[in-house]
Amino acid sequence: MKVILLQDVAALGRKNDIKEVSDGYGRNFLLPRRLAAAATPAAIAALAAQKTRADRGVETECARHQAIAKKLAGMTLTLKTKIGEKGKAFGSVTAAKICDTLKQRGIAVEKEWIALAESIKTVGEHTVEIKFPHGIMGEVKVVVEAE
Repeated sequence: MKVILLQDVAALGRKNDIKEVSDGYGRNFLLPRRLAAAATPAAIAALAAQKTRADRGVETECARHQAIAKKLAGMTLTLKTKIGEKGKAFGSVTAAKICDTLKQRGIAVEKEWIALAESIKTVGEHTVEIKFPHGIMGEVKVVVEAE
């Protein structure tokens, strides 16, 4: 019996895989628990159409992220923070602050995408990496000035 997996099944396969299973396993275990559906020609065609739509969505998203990364390459963000006598900042520049500044400039970036090992606490120019989904990388220059 051929089935299309609706969920990941241990020792069988991942979601949307088409697998050949014994009739008893399919009828008595997979189908009643809604872990799989019968692999009819119509169901296989619907699965192929769904995969095509998902691939197009991923391509569109990748193109949008690459355009944002290209915009960020030539951009410099200037942030002000209070600095003490020894050159240390009282506050710090965090990923959330960088994200808010980018949103003010009309660039939508998630806070989780900003790769900061630790917040910036010194004055000067810093390069911050932004890791978009699907392996796309971008950089933005952040200049921290004394307030």
